[in-house]
Amino acid sequence: IEREQGKPAAEALAAEILPSLDALQHLSAHAEDLLHDDAVEGAQLLHAHKEARIVHAPIGVVLAVKPWNYPWAQSIPVVASALVAGNTVLLKPAPATTLIGLRLGALARKAGFPAGVLSVLATDDAVAAALVEDPRVGKIVFTGSVATGKKVMAAAAKNLTPVVLELGGKDPAIVCRDADLDRAAKGITWAAFLNAGQTCASVERVYVEKPVAAAFLAKVLEETRKVRLAGTSGGGDMGPLTLERQRRIVEEHVADAVAKGARVLTGGAAPAGPGFFYPPTVLVDVDHTMTIMREETFGPVLPIMEVASLDEAIRLANDSPYGLTASGWTRSGETQRRLQRE
Repeated sequence: IEREQGKPAAEALAAEILPSLDALQHLSAHAEDLLHDDAVEGAQLLHAHKEARIVHAPIGVVLAVKPWNYPWAQSIPVVASALVAGNTVLLKPAPATTLIGLRLGALARKAGFPAGVLSVLATDDAVAAALVEDPRVGKIVFTGSVATGKKVMAAAAKNLTPVVLELGGKDPAIVCRDADLDRAAKGITWAAFLNAGQTCASVERVYVEKPVAAAFLAKVLEETRKVRLAGTSGGGDMGPLTLERQRRIVEEHVADAVAKGARVLTGGAAPAGPGFFYPPTVLVDVDHTMTIMREETFGPVLPIMEVASLDEAIRLANDSPYGLTASGWTRSGETQRRLQRE
């Protein structure tokens, strides 16, 4: 994971290996209970004399198309859940993390899986379209971009193949005037720069109420400047971006923001040398005319927008075609419930 995807070893352990082990342990403990037949009591008079059960039956072949940002942690829970339910799995890893996918297949063989129970197909994304349209596939689990997710859903519709899609986001954080600023700064900084920002649930935009904006920003800058870029030999806190094209997207988003009036307070330029590194970057004076506030950046950039009120923060947080995660930072139970609701 460190060599092919780019996470430092400690982050690979914390964000990929340990969560996967936790998922396996959970399935081992609870799969039997989850999969047993459930009796259903007839609630309608017409069915009162009938006996009914919910029976969990295998689907057949589950096609798992998994991404390059968390190639291990995104694959293991899906593969294990499908297998424990009695299915076979065809895993298609992302081209950028093919070796990690092949390693997973090798581990399955080492563990004694019969041939064909877990197959790993290392192929270019262009070939994946044929897999999605194959009528022998019983279910598709896809993680990736919204644009590709739409194509997967349209292709699956030809055979009425059920799909599970986990797509991109432009995840907002709202920092309220009564927030614990130390905790908010630490949490949001971590959530923005984990895996070099290449996390669909990363914090990608922040709205902070004006009375605490300066103090919050100072704490964010303090936390951001602690983040050390890893070297080409590993170590450090934050690795490189996995793909050169991803770094170009980050550079384009930052350049667009600066051209429209944003200021870079730290970071903002790729370092010289090997690897697709980009430093942790904080932007201010941002608004919704900028791409950085509207499209998924998927990189280590944290744009922070000062707002006059909680009403404005909620309106702007909702001003997005994406939906995935959001966070609110407050000490008030009433505000907490409002954020959850709105």
